[in-house]
Amino acid sequence: MTAALLEAHRAIRKYSTTWYVPVTTMPAGLNEALSSAYLLMRAIDEIEDHPELLPKEKDVLLCGISSVLQERCRPEDFKAVLADTSVPLPEVSLRIGEWAALAPPQIAPRIRETFATMAERMGGWALHGWHIHTERDLDRYTYAVAGTLVLLLSDLWSWYDGTRSDRTLGVGYGRALQAVNIYQDKGEDLGRGVDFWPDGWDAARLRGYAMRELHRADRYLAQLPAHGPAYRFCSRPLAAAWRTVRAGPGP
Repeated sequence: MTAALLEAHRAIRKYSTTWYVPVTTMPAGLNEALSSAYLLMRAIDEIEDHPELLPKEKDVLLCGISSVLQERCRPEDFKAVLADTSVPLPEVSLRIGEWAALAPPQIAPRIRETFATMAERMGGWALHGWHIHTERDLDRYTYAVAGTLVLLLSDLWSWYDGTRSDRTLGVGYGRALQAVNIYQDKGEDLGRGVDFWPDGWDAARLRGYAMRELHRADRYLAQLPAHGPAYRFCSRPLAAAWRTVRAGPGP
């Protein structure tokens, strides 16, 4: 295992108990690809969620990152984009160039494409205040930040060992995990001035939305090879999401 990958694993461990084991136990090649993807997502997410950055700053930063990811970028190419901020950025965001460079060359363009798109969409959501009023708005948000990520995962499974998966159900898997996060994190989100719950929705309504998508996620998981890396990667976070919605009535 390379020093760069070990450093990536240390960074992942700082942020996630849910994803640390699924990512770091993957076989060589897929391990680097998933480590790169997770940390790119976290680097972007920390900017979107930053409590001290103004919405316009978030949009400028995220769109700048998107532009660099669309180029033949080197780690140092991100420095100018990240330098001009009113407050310090977290380390995981400042090291985004390292995480992008970790991806295997054969699949790196697909990984960068995903996060270039995601960063630009997140910038737009941040600029406009995450106005989620309807179920349609919630669908758009959960697709933008999680559904597109699982479309990337489906491509990673195919690239690594030819595993085929249902991409429509994959979007449901992504939406399910994001909806459970929204369900679980309402107090924390409101504390930073963000409300991802559609107007008038109570815990039972959001829990129902999450469970509908979780059933789609179950179907996504069921059609993956039972002992393959794709199944192993997806099963643990899905089980954790089901435990969360079954634990109680929510916020």
